[in-house]
Amino acid sequence: MIKHYIAILWCLAFWGGFITGKSAFAGEWNEKPVMCENTKVALKAIQAKREILLMTGVQSTKVRNPDESNGLAHNPVHLPLQIFINLQTKLSHIEYHASYDSVCI
Repeated sequence: MIKHYIAILWCLAFWGGFITGKSAFAGEWNEKPVMCENTKVALKAIQAKREILLMTGVQSTKVRNPDESNGLAHNPVHLPLQIFINLQTKLSHIEYHASYDSVCI
């Protein structure tokens, strides 16, 4: 019985996306609530919050391009990232921007 409900939901999502031209399950680009700071200053703030490094990686990120009609560049850039965590509080997602010697949280 639950399989039927799932099949109906998928059909409705498909037709809704087909009619509107947007996928019901697709993500969209949103403004990020970020704060950017000098690398050393930001890492001192993270250390003061007693957060420890959980993981390091590289992310693909869309960047702005005023020459494009939608304001976003066609190709994403690849930025180093780190995720710090303090189990009593929260976690911090850090993007490193080498050209500015800054990190964005």
